[in-house]
Order: sequence, then structure tokens, then C-alpha cells
Amino acid sequence: MRYALPIVLFISLASSFNATANEVAPIANGYHVVVATFSAKQEKEARQYSEALNKKGFASGYGLEKGKGFIYVFLQSFEFNQYSDAIKAMTEARKKTEFATAWVVKIKDGREIKEGEPVESKQPEPVKEAVPEIVTEYIPNPPADPIPNPQHLGNTPIFLSVYRTRDNKNVDADINVYDPDNGKLLATLKSNRYMNVSNPKTKSGRIQLVASAFGYSDSKLEVDYLNTEKDTVKQNVVYFGSYFQFKFPMEKMKMGEQVVFSKITFFNDAAIITPGSKPQLMALLEMMEENPSMRIRINGHTNGNDRGKIIYVGPSKNFFALSADRVEKNGSSKELSTARAQVIKDWLVAQGIAADRVEANGFGGSKPLFDKDSPNARKNARVELEVLN
Repeated sequence: MRYALPIVLFISLASSFNATANEVAPIANGYHVVVATFSAKQEKEARQYSEALNKKGFASGYGLEKGKGFIYVFLQSFEFNQYSDAIKAMTEARKKTEFATAWVVKIKDGREIKEGEPVESKQPEPVKEAVPEIVTEYIPNPPADPIPNPQHLGNTPIFLSVYRTRDNKNVDADINVYDPDNGKLLATLKSNRYMNVSNPKTKSGRIQLVASAFGYSDSKLEVDYLNTEKDTVKQNVVYFGSYFQFKFPMEKMKMGEQVVFSKITFFNDAAIITPGSKPQLMALLEMMEENPSMRIRINGHTNGNDRGKIIYVGPSKNFFALSADRVEKNGSSKELSTARAQVIKDWLVAQGIAADRVEANGFGGSKPLFDKDSPNARKNARVELEVLN
């Protein structure tokens, strides 16, 4: 049995930066679909997040709301004159996981205003993420006033900050929450937003948070849900009076470490990459360009060792489509796994990466993660990145 690989979405995170509100232009008049909020001192983070959205094809902009002193990142870089148009745009945006809590604001002379009934009261209720054991509610920003004592995750929002250690640049990541007593996954949190987290009621009262990002080693943090204030003695737990900030410094992968390309998939029985894989391929390319001495190995795997049809990229070198000149042959699962690793290498070389920096291997079904008849058998079909140096 040979399967395509699952796709997982990531979203970028923010770190701190000293700037002044005077450096940020006020947000333009009109209705805006807002997708993230930053403090007035985080102009750099707001700009980087907006630029990241633009690179992904989402037109965005940002500006200062002078009344509350927040910087809003909004999904459209133009204004809506009609509330109904803005609501339609917001509803469409919420269909995407990374914009599930988008909301509408009306701005006049740089300030959020009310027109009759407040604009916010006309919105649908905030969307809550479906999670296995605990519920995470994203909120626009933390309360303006300090939280009454004692502070803990039961009454105080959190903000998750993931950044690479060498230059504090933001890193796209998912943050998995585990029960440290049994290793059970409780939830996967999104970043760059304030959020409330319901009590998972673990036996010890503690939760473990693990930030995972492609090309980096995991960063872990363990805190007590109802005694979080005591955890501020840790370097990466900071209390700001109305919210906790959890910091996740990220180090690039070291020699010998491996990671699954969780967002790269292939057409069935093919060594041709699906278009939705491009974001992670671009992340791989960026990693190789930023680390010119890095060498990697790409390892392909299948679920089982069946023989069958294999579809290859044709002479046109269309890596992302079943083009008319595609080549079809019969072959083994090992040949399929090798071809899938090789096509990623070929794409990197086509982008300018030296061929001797990338190796491609295939193992067929000889190294399964799960029994081929188990519910998780599909995860055996995978492509992994291994850092050689």
C-alpha cells in the first residue's frame, strides 16, 4: 500500500522589539478585516507578519489604532466602505485555519469607532479550534487591566513567541500541548495571537508545550496550569500584568537529526509533487540558502513493498502537475521512494542549490513507523530530511 503524505498548516509567530507608536502610520479610514494584534512597541513583528502573509499570496497591511495603542494587521490592504462587504470578506477569510478568528473593525481618523451598535457586536461569535482534549479560544488582545491575584492559565491569556536564537527572527511553528504524565497529545495551538486555554485537568496539574518547526530542533516548556505565576522564575515564562508570554527559542537542526516533511505530498503512485507542497519546499530552499555549508540527505519511504505503476516527471520538468509528457513505468516501492526523494533534490537543484549538497535515498517499506495494517499505516509513506553537516 502506497499513500500520499498529510498536509499540516503553520502560522508565523512574534518576538519582542523596541519601537515607538510614533513610527507606525495610523490605520486608514474604513472597515478592515483584522487577523492579528500587536502592541505599539512591536512594529517590527507586525511588519514581518504582514510581509509573510504577502509572500504567501494574501494581500495585507498594518497600521496603528491610536485609541487603544495597538497595531492591527489586516487581511486586505485596502478599505471597505460598506460593512456588509467587510463581513463577507471576514467570513471568507475564516474558512482558512490561520484566519479562523479574523474580525472587523471600523476606523475613522486612526481610531476604532462605533456607528450605532458597535461593529464588533455584529460579528459572529469567535471561532474555537477543535482540539482533542482542551479548548483554545483565540482573543484579539489581552485585557487592558492586570488580572487579580493569583495569576495562572485559568484566568490569564497567554502569548506564544517562537524565534530563532541567532538573530531573533520569527519562526513558523505549531505548538503541541501534552499531558506530561502520559505523553498524550491534548491540543495543537496556533501562534501570534493571545489565547485562553481551558484546564486539561492533568493528574499533576502541569502541561508540556513543544514548539516544532521545519528545519529546527524542538523547543520545550513545561508549566503548571493553576500555579503558572510560580513558573515565572523560568527564563522563558514572563508575566506582563495581563498575560503570560511563553518563549520558544529555536536552534537549527544539528548533524544527524531527522524530520518528516509533514507538508510535502505526492500524487498517488507518482514521484510528482502536489502544488500544496510548495510552502514547505520554499522553507527548505530558504534553509539551504541561509546555511550555504549545510548538506542534507532526503530519505523516501512507502507503506509496504508492493510493486506497481510509478509516474515520473517528464522532459518539461513540471514538478507539480501530471503533465501530458509524464513518464509511466512499473517498479518497486523502493524505486518509488527513491524517485520521490530524487524529485525533491531535482527541484532544489533547479532553484540553484548545488547538487553535491543533497543526497537522495529510498528505503521502500523496509523502515515502517507502524504496522502496515494499523490505523496509522499511512504515516509510513513519508519523506524525511536528514542533516549531514
